[in-house]
Amino acid sequence: MLKKESDDQLATQFFQRDYQDRGMLKWGGFYLSDHTSALRKMHAAEQQEAAQPRQSVAVISARLALAWRTHRHVHVQLNVVDANQAVAVLDGTVAGVTDDQIMVRVPAGDYRQVALTAIRCVTLAAH
Repeated sequence: MLKKESDDQLATQFFQRDYQDRGMLKWGGFYLSDHTSALRKMHAAEQQEAAQPRQSVAVISARLALAWRTHRHVHVQLNVVDANQAVAVLDGTVAGVTDDQIMVRVPAGDYRQVALTAIRCVTLAAH
């Protein structure tokens, strides 16, 4: 004859005798995903972009104006190097153009104002 036990007692016996906790193994999938994501970001940061030849202000202005009229994305190299001696870049869409300044909307939604004289090179994204 089967003996009825309370749910708490049955659960306690299950965890004491039958259940084997896998410990950190059960979190391995999460760690691996986070770890590979961090490694991908680290490797992307290590791949420094080569400095493109300096364009004239007229070429830079023409490309920025075209990007503004056609709503195309731009890749802008600045005349600035960071602590790792990498050329600073700016990607986004041109939100406004004045005589000597541009306003670029970056993918995060923020706006960056840049002087034309601080720009080294402008590349337009393909349609």
